[in-house]
Amino acid sequence: MLSQLRFHFPTADLLRERSGMPANPNNNQLPISHHSVYPHNLREPVETRSSCALISSVTTLRTLVSTSAIGPNDVVILVMGKTGSGMSNFINKLTGMQPEAGADGLSSCTQDAYAYECYRNGQRFIFVDTPGFNNEKLPTSTVLRAIATWLKETYRNAIELTGVIYTHNIGGDNNCATDVLSFQLLGHLCGDEAADRVRLVTTMWDDVDMSKAGEAEGRLKRTRWQSLIRAGARLERFDNTPETAWNIVRDLGSTKKPLLLQRELVDMKKRLEDTTAGKCLGLGKSVTICDRLKRWFKR
Repeated sequence: MLSQLRFHFPTADLLRERSGMPANPNNNQLPISHHSVYPHNLREPVETRSSCALISSVTTLRTLVSTSAIGPNDVVILVMGKTGSGMSNFINKLTGMQPEAGADGLSSCTQDAYAYECYRNGQRFIFVDTPGFNNEKLPTSTVLRAIATWLKETYRNAIELTGVIYTHNIGGDNNCATDVLSFQLLGHLCGDEAADRVRLVTTMWDDVDMSKAGEAEGRLKRTRWQSLIRAGARLERFDNTPETAWNIVRDLGSTKKPLLLQRELVDMKKRLEDTTAGKCLGLGKSVTICDRLKRWFKR
């Protein structure tokens, strides 16, 4: 199943193609430098400039980044959530990239794990876009295995995350089974020790009744999200603008911590099936997610 989800490692020709640069006349595939985001002897990258003073200088090269090309000084942020909660849109607002053709914000456009890079005021940021846990084309177990593979590889390379952004559609059904499960996975993946690195970001505020959405937000704070917030996670609102997206990122600061799943996989040398998140899904057991959710709602 894991073969359905691929990690992309770009070549220099792919970088040129995506950034509108001329083809390499020697047709040789240069590796991405571990210290520089740009391949050698290329012209300047495509730039996206915001007119807002808060985002004074954001430069993005619309490429994918392999784990080996991520450095210890990079700000690395994992973006997670349900399909349709605005994960890709949040990253687009940060990087200035345009939405994928045909994207309607409800169906899943992200079928692979993509790490995008951009610069802001000289700092390199890496934003990792992941498939939603309720992806209609991929089982939740496959999505978790792919995220775990990415986290394990980066942690082995001594790269720790600056934060995890979990997007949630404030106008959606907050009591649906997949919503309950995806938030449980978030908690088990991060753990209490890294909870202060988590931002619970509510989205779609520009498309809801503010009064009803505010009530829904309050219920989440008092119930399902309460334990993670008490452990250090923060609740943020994203109003679909670059300004609020960058404010959320800036609020994370520069502190870095390993997630519980990373420590379990690397430091404790556990199999994914034996980790807290893996047990949450019942990996390695002859139990379906549907059965697990049925048991949960019978409590």
